[in-house]
Amino acid sequence: MNWLSSRLDRLMRVEDGVQTPSLGLVLGFWIVTNVLVGLWWRLEISDRWLPGALRYVGIAFYVLAALAPLVILFKIRARFFNPVVLGLFVSCCLAASITAHEANLLREQMQFSLNHEREFAHGELVEGIIRPLVSKIVETYVQVLGDDQLRGSTWRTHIAINYMFGSLSFLAVFALGSLLLSPTSTWLCLLTFAFYTQTAIFPGRMGAVFIAGGLFWQLFLLVSRRYPAAIISGLIISFARTDVVFATAFAPLSLAAFERRWPTTREWCVSGVLILISLLVPKMLLSMHPQAIYTSFLVTQGDYFSKLVVNLLTMKLAVAIASPVLAIVIVRTFALTRTMAVVVPAGLIHLGIVFLIADFSETRLIVPALGALAFISSEALGNFLTGKSQTGSDADVARAEA
Repeated sequence: MNWLSSRLDRLMRVEDGVQTPSLGLVLGFWIVTNVLVGLWWRLEISDRWLPGALRYVGIAFYVLAALAPLVILFKIRARFFNPVVLGLFVSCCLAASITAHEANLLREQMQFSLNHEREFAHGELVEGIIRPLVSKIVETYVQVLGDDQLRGSTWRTHIAINYMFGSLSFLAVFALGSLLLSPTSTWLCLLTFAFYTQTAIFPGRMGAVFIAGGLFWQLFLLVSRRYPAAIISGLIISFARTDVVFATAFAPLSLAAFERRWPTTREWCVSGVLILISLLVPKMLLSMHPQAIYTSFLVTQGDYFSKLVVNLLTMKLAVAIASPVLAIVIVRTFALTRTMAVVVPAGLIHLGIVFLIADFSETRLIVPALGALAFISSEALGNFLTGKSQTGSDADVARAEA
């Protein structure tokens, strides 16, 4: 056990007295779990052992198996030798439970979603042109796992794609939370983000979870000062969602403002490079498609007023979901914190891009902003619970001494 603990300690990076998961640990865990999930569906284990109507029994079992680690967590959390590793494991299990929920949706809608994403890779619609990576990922999954049109299973292909996006998002939230939040707050943030993800998923759409994961992954790299990795990651993400890169580019500057100092030359350069990437990559992609169709992208075209009305009506759900969390923020947060300085500017910038510059009807894309709210509220509530627990412990000690 000592040898194993020492090996795991080497996988951790200590910076400013805070333990954070290393890039190798996070990416390695994500890659291995995605390969296993891909093999599960490729080998048709569910179809072989649970054919026909029994497949739905398999879905229920899959959800229970995904949530079981949460029970184990609360049973052994005081003795577990490395909570970060357990956290990564539980993150993937939460993603598994959510994608299992997705499997209960109608197959026709999932097939439509796969076709929709694959068409982006070959059409001239501007959404597909400025985010080709997402379409290529979906197309690759369809080629490997198949769908109803290719004599495969739309159900297993769709759940595998959602698992890839969902598990990456949860790992990103946990990694950033380990930098900014207390252990209690990190778990609260993870569970709250899982709740928001459940509300964001509806038939066939997985993009909102992917966007939030990319946003928090970039923030994790920037806050932990892994600048070369942040630039490389930003370049890759820019071929999927340029708005994510632009929104996170200002994190080093907001951190410097929080610390009441001028940004260093390195921080200015990193922010500048990320902004350039977010501006130049889509311009390059659009220049390669002179026949690009902007109709569905711009708010100035199409039925603008109906988009606005539908958007405002849909926002009622978001307000209803966010209100209890916002109440916690107002009651328990009395000063600007490092967490706020990191996630609030990125969340607000992304929200502005979605609703003012891009497609005004994409209400589901408020998930990154709701994720930022989850970070703030979890920090406030976690600190309150931690302080209450410490107060109770001090009272117990005083009574024992008396």
